[in-house]
Amino acid sequence: MSDLQAPADLTPFEVLFDSSEPNPALPDTIVKFAGNLGFPPPPPDRPWIYSNFAQSLDGMVTFGGKHPEGRWIAQSRHDRWMMDLLRAHADAVLYGSSSLVQETLYSGIRGGPVFRITDPDLLRLRHERLGRGKQKNIVVTGSGMLKISEYRLFQSQEVEAWIATAPEGLKRLGDHGDTPVLVFGQENLVDLGALLRSLREEHGVQYLLCEGGPTLYGHMVRGGWMDEKFLTIAPQEIGPIIPESDLTARQMEEDTLARHRLTTITGTGFSIETARWYRWLSCRRAGDHEFNRYRFVRQDGARKP
Repeated sequence: MSDLQAPADLTPFEVLFDSSEPNPALPDTIVKFAGNLGFPPPPPDRPWIYSNFAQSLDGMVTFGGKHPEGRWIAQSRHDRWMMDLLRAHADAVLYGSSSLVQETLYSGIRGGPVFRITDPDLLRLRHERLGRGKQKNIVVTGSGMLKISEYRLFQSQEVEAWIATAPEGLKRLGDHGDTPVLVFGQENLVDLGALLRSLREEHGVQYLLCEGGPTLYGHMVRGGWMDEKFLTIAPQEIGPIIPESDLTARQMEEDTLARHRLTTITGTGFSIETARWYRWLSCRRAGDHEFNRYRFVRQDGARKP
């Protein structure tokens, strides 16, 4: 593994500070390129869960409309490499079905994307140094409104694609072939807590990466299951309302909510007393992009200003 290299065509990250745990599995070439990346042991009853988002200076994670994919926000090869590094450390990656549907509609890729590690050295790092098997991609759909035969993800040999749904969703899902389906909850509501316990206790998932979208992430945050957040900040601001020139014809006909760009979290927020606080764990820089890592601070009551 001494020949495992960082990308030669990218400049190294500038590590401004880093308080994360040491990771002896990372070779010196990767540490010199991007700094350290260690994780604490997972809880006994669920995986250690971390998220990864890219956002604009004003907090938007998507242009929406005709360009909903996160890649349009970051537009950074360093961000793509860091995504692969975070995927390399995860036993499984969690997605909301709307992310798969939207990216399939607008990515220009027939059958949509396959969420996978594309850097060959980081794929080797995953298997040979970190001891991870094939990446599990778990798509969460409470409604079951997902025709899996239409998506390349579920036919890919490069990853294992699973579905997590609720009882009503299972009925609507129909033929899912060899795709594993996990069913938790009632009616069309997935019990995420039960899903996480099952992943840890029955399927050996110790580290779980949540790549969103904002709806799924919001449920995870409100459930108290998110431990860490990796956040790339792109040096642009785009505003919260999608201009008409970037809306699809269908969105033009819908109510104004369809014209709002999203932040990392949607749904009911928190009060002053319950707002979540994080410790700023590390900060890297590549060009004008900032790469931050935050760890949730568990505490009772409000944090005083």
